[in-house]
Amino acid sequence: MTRVNVVLGILVWASAFALVTSQYRVRHLTVEINRARDLAYQLETDRNRATLVQSRLSTPTIVERTARERLGMDLPEGARTQIVELSGMTNATAPSAQ
Repeated sequence: MTRVNVVLGILVWASAFALVTSQYRVRHLTVEINRARDLAYQLETDRNRATLVQSRLSTPTIVERTARERLGMDLPEGARTQIVELSGMTNATAPSAQ
């Protein structure tokens, strides 16, 4: 009977150890999942913010203002504009009008 008690005691101890180990792993993985969710949320927020900034900066008025203020550019006047016609171009060499 003593042998059976020892074997049962070892089995109970091993089961308890396995239970504690698995609970620890579950808690650890839950913490990792929460951190990953937080990071994903932060990245999504940053992406949305960058998309908003990009769409704002790509509006024609912002582009024109930036070109004027930062780059010193201005719209060409009619007297400074030239239209160049290329003669002798065939359909194969002409750029497509898409």
